[in-house]
Amino acid sequence: MDKPLRRELIDKGKRFIAELDRSSLEIAWKNHSEFLKRYPFREHPELIDQLPPEKIYARGAEDYFFLWVEHRTKELGAIFTYGGLVYPNAIKSIDKFKQLLKIAVDDSKSLSEKIDAPWEGINGFGGDKLIAKKIVFLYYPDAIVPIFKTDHLEYAVRKLGIEDRELDERARRSYKKEYSGLTLGQKYELLNNLLLEVKNSVDEFRDWDNACFMKFIYDFCSIPKRLPREGKLLTPLRREGLLFSPVDELGVACLFFTHHKELGFPYIVKASSKFPDVTAIDKDGETTYIELEYKSSDFILHGHSPEECDYIVCWEDDLEEKPDKFPEIISLKNEIPKLTGIRSEK
Repeated sequence: MDKPLRRELIDKGKRFIAELDRSSLEIAWKNHSEFLKRYPFREHPELIDQLPPEKIYARGAEDYFFLWVEHRTKELGAIFTYGGLVYPNAIKSIDKFKQLLKIAVDDSKSLSEKIDAPWEGINGFGGDKLIAKKIVFLYYPDAIVPIFKTDHLEYAVRKLGIEDRELDERARRSYKKEYSGLTLGQKYELLNNLLLEVKNSVDEFRDWDNACFMKFIYDFCSIPKRLPREGKLLTPLRREGLLFSPVDELGVACLFFTHHKELGFPYIVKASSKFPDVTAIDKDGETTYIELEYKSSDFILHGHSPEECDYIVCWEDDLEEKPDKFPEIISLKNEIPKLTGIRSEK
């Protein structure tokens, strides 16, 4: 880190800590202590086998594992999940969840090993593995800066003067491959270690708890909720054709790309295999991000972030209960008959 950036970091850090309202953090840390008393799995992993389903998730109850993980410790690092639509999957795969929880609290496992464990085997726990990251943080708060989104971490370290070539050098040194070839867990471990190095290299920050440092990093780096996506804009293509009712996501994609203009998106500027699937220009000339799914509930099962998506285009909207701040859903099953006059029986 060069001297001007370091000086700016220290000056803003002093102002930040002087103005910080600590009350919400203090409550969250008290809740964290209570969480560890109720679920002391790091010291007593054998208790995980005794964890009953209702202590994992119970809608409306005052004490269950995920209530503490997501809500009562939110100030220590927030994750957006779909609550009652995702956590019951841990109960449906309770043996698998308990094995993963044992890995999360295993002192012999590295941070990357904990995150790279097969959490995606439980619907809604994959993707960027935010749930796994938050669980691990709660048991190792002194070893993790609670910024859980990978793209937020990447944005922060670059704002702190860490260039791509340094990321590649650190990746090769630690994992024998360049940064782009790392697993999700390895990236998380590397980026977290870089932030801890910055924190511990500055006397003014060294005694801060990691949740306080997380809040400062978000403030100092001005990390936006939605980060710009890299990639070349592609020349829009227009195809006309006929299609039977789709039976999977690929069919939805074919149907959408045939009728995108009538659906309110005159231009497709990018299609990708990565989330979100489509970048489009809407009828108001605004850039929008669209995820294609066969059913709207698949968006949740795939662990996608609603903050990074404007629309879900699906064949069937099967969500009876929509989470807060959820992308707008366009059901092709409902819309296509209006456009073609042909009504599907499926």
